[in-house]
Amino acid sequence: MLLGVLVVACSGLALTELLTPSVADASARVAALDASHHTHPVSVVATDRIALATVAAEDERFYSHHGIDTLGALRGLWGRITGVDLGGSTLDQQLAKNLYTVNDSGFSGSVSDAALALKLEGHYTKAAILSMYVDVVYYGHGDYGIAAASIGYFGVPVDRLTWAQAAMLAGLPQAPSLLDPFRNPALAKQRQDYVLSRLAATGVLSEKAADAAAAAPLWLRAGA
Repeated sequence: MLLGVLVVACSGLALTELLTPSVADASARVAALDASHHTHPVSVVATDRIALATVAAEDERFYSHHGIDTLGALRGLWGRITGVDLGGSTLDQQLAKNLYTVNDSGFSGSVSDAALALKLEGHYTKAAILSMYVDVVYYGHGDYGIAAASIGYFGVPVDRLTWAQAAMLAGLPQAPSLLDPFRNPALAKQRQDYVLSRLAATGVLSEKAADAAAAAPLWLRAGA
């Protein structure tokens, strides 16, 4: 059954790629969205803490896939069959959702996101895609984009985030309102611990360094 669904999905994806718009304006869309939220885009590189934490939390095979993660796609298809959301969207697909299909949450929207993800991979570098993702995603507490979130939660620019802070922020997009550390510190802490465990599991941090980050203070802005 799963194989049959996959074949149908691939056929639909090929057609949808022809019907979806160009992504040449993606960076312009990012800038416009940030301007509408009174913030600005920032560029991140692969070695930045927020970049490493985001990939570990959301899409650990980001640098090896081409917009669609086969394992994640299969997991997502099975989730649709069973009615249990198992995730599976890549950062590319999530970026496509934020920029192009935000009002389409159905199956057709998922197929469009996949087609657009392939287009994004063909048009932009991995660094650009990751930067655009962190620039438009919602981090909760009214903060859209990593520049606003870094200042909003901690009062520091992105390049001064500690591992504890980067892990906290990277975990928020999954459920930004629920995981808001100002309102639900216990849930936010659980998510931060998960991100740090993924950083350790993928070899970015040692277990000792991950434990130290988990125990480190966040220095949340007082009264925010």
